Amino acid sequence: MYDLQRRLAETANEKESLRKELEVLRSRFSLCENDKENTSYDVEILQDEEGEMLELPAAAELLSKKSLSASTEELLATLQSQIESLTRKNKKLMEKIEVLEKDESEADPSEDVIPVVLYDSLRSEFEKLKAQQLEAQELLKSLESQGTDESPPKPISAEAYEQRLKDDYEKQIAALKQALEKINCPGDPIGLNQATESEADLEPEGQSNFKRWGREETEELTKELRETQEKYQAALAEVKLLEDQIELGILSVEDKEAAESSSIELQTVKAALHQTREELKERDQKVKDLEGLLRVREERGAQACEEMKATLGASLDAVSKEKEALLQRCTSVETELRELRASLQEEKEEKVEEEEEEEEKEKQEKKNSHQMLEGRSSISQALQETSKLREQLEAMTEQRQEAKAHVEELREGREKLEEELQATKEMLASEYIPRAEHKDTVEKLKAAFSEAEERLLEMKEKYTSTRTEMAELQKSTEVYRRESIPLTEHVRAKEALEGTLWELKAKAKLVEQELRAKSREASRLQADLDELRRGAVSKEAHEQLRAASWAESEALRAKLSDLGRKHERTCTEVFHVQREALFMKSEKQAAEAQLASAEKQLQSLRAESERLQELHSHVEDSAELLKEKDKTITELSKEVLKLKEAPKDLSELSSSASSKGIFSPKADSDLDVATFQSRIKDLEQQLIESERRHSNIVSLYRGHLLYAIQGNMDEDVQKMLFQILKMQRLQEQGR
Repeated sequence: MYDLQRRLAETANEKESLRKELEVLRSRFSLCENDKENTSYDVEILQDEEGEMLELPAAAELLSKKSLSASTEELLATLQSQIESLTRKNKKLMEKIEVLEKDESEADPSEDVIPVVLYDSLRSEFEKLKAQQLEAQELLKSLESQGTDESPPKPISAEAYEQRLKDDYEKQIAALKQALEKINCPGDPIGLNQATESEADLEPEGQSNFKRWGREETEELTKELRETQEKYQAALAEVKLLEDQIELGILSVEDKEAAESSSIELQTVKAALHQTREELKERDQKVKDLEGLLRVREERGAQACEEMKATLGASLDAVSKEKEALLQRCTSVETELRELRASLQEEKEEKVEEEEEEEEKEKQEKKNSHQMLEGRSSISQALQETSKLREQLEAMTEQRQEAKAHVEELREGREKLEEELQATKEMLASEYIPRAEHKDTVEKLKAAFSEAEERLLEMKEKYTSTRTEMAELQKSTEVYRRESIPLTEHVRAKEALEGTLWELKAKAKLVEQELRAKSREASRLQADLDELRRGAVSKEAHEQLRAASWAESEALRAKLSDLGRKHERTCTEVFHVQREALFMKSEKQAAEAQLASAEKQLQSLRAESERLQELHSHVEDSAELLKEKDKTITELSKEVLKLKEAPKDLSELSSSASSKGIFSPKADSDLDVATFQSRIKDLEQQLIESERRHSNIVSLYRGHLLYAIQGNMDEDVQKMLFQILKMQRLQEQGR
């Protein structure tokens, strides 16, 4: 439980740090969007100025045709780069399709339908991208032929330049949004955090992978933000160059034929863009459908979990009620046992009603045996119910693991779809998009982003609620485990009670035999008295004999009751001693674990020997830990002394019982004393070894610290410190 709480605290801290980083990245993202709006505004101003310049006839005459060749070369270069990027994307898609075909051939037909759907969608996307690539190649060939045939080339316009800047910034914004969605995915309650709560289910390797993944994502985001800032600065520089060129009047006027050809090309590109947008909408619809399926499955899993929780709570209540009933039955059995003892004493006192009391005693014994059998059956039923509950919990954990695996598969499919969407968005971003459509897409993306954030918050709230419910269930199960008696202890108590019953029965038989013998002696004495009376014996002698026999019988009864009490005390003391021995064992294991953790802390403190101030603070902390350990060792020694005194008391009790000569359970007491003495010796040896190791470690550590503080560090000490530092670095790199 402590490890789970610690892991939960670590995950909560990591989530808080990631949230802070997300807020920083969102602020940077908003700054980038503001910068983009500013650049678009600057480009619009430049377009207006260019239009005003082109309207003037004198400016049209001043414009030369020398810059046309450079602008067309730039256009051809951009188109070639776009075609190369399209070919690369096609290669990537081909590789993905081959991987999917391999997975489909290796996978069973009875698994899930989603990979086949992904394969079909990727196949259709690949065919569409092939068609777009062929169209772009034909367009490039036509442009090259126009560039070779016609001497007046096409100049780069301000609109094309603005569109290029917009495409670059849209790429960066899409990458940032994808990274933000990836970072938001670890906070989703569908993933690991269902561990838990368990489950239980939070491991240190998963947490380290999660940390690395979060750090890598944050580093990539910071790099992308830097690149966007650099590109923004470069774009500003290019805008300034454009302004200078417009002021100097270097840009040339297009010819009519070039304008017509460029308008036709723009129309074809717009048609292709329209097709790609429709494809994107279809993909978005597919993604939404998949998200709806995921939500439905999550709701079903949550409903199943709630139903199982309700059934478990009801079964736990029933088990607690049965436990209370069993306790009541045990108390009733104890009271009946006491009544039996009282009835035995009454039977000893009353000699006349022996037969009737024997019959009643047999009836009561039958009732007690019947009640004991009922108690055993109820205990077995409770154990069966606990085993059923455990099986149900195991089944729930298996169902949860299956749901996790299914959700992970769906998430992988979703990530693949997101990658494909990102690829298509980048491909579309490299072409021309109208401003109105761009604004609509940006608004849609913002709305989708806000909806995703709201969904994430809702899922987080659901996750926290389920987590609290799981914690409450775990607490209730732990309370039930603590309150419920283990089966071994129950068996031991039952065996002890049965032994006491058999002993009491044996004692009762012995007492009955003694009473019969006494009755025989009394009858014989009565005959003697009659003979003495016949022989004129006095009343005083008869009364003395009667009083002596009565005193002997009372002494025997008192001894019997004392022996029963002493036996009960010895049984309770033996039980307490066993409990204390187990407690000592657990405390010793905890002390050993604390010593191991202290050794690890000492190694980490040695690794940080370069900083003397931090070392001083760590020394103070280690001193406090040593004090606490000394306290625990003293407490353990005191408890060992108590355990030593316990067998002495037992031996004294056994010797007193044997000296009286009536009842002596030597075999059981001798065995218990021998076992306890052997356990005490083992504990003493382990304590001595732990104290010796602890003192050696403390002396070495103090000596090295004194040398380090005084400045008289030997070469051996320096080598040891460097080795410790290397070990720590290697451990950190391994983590």
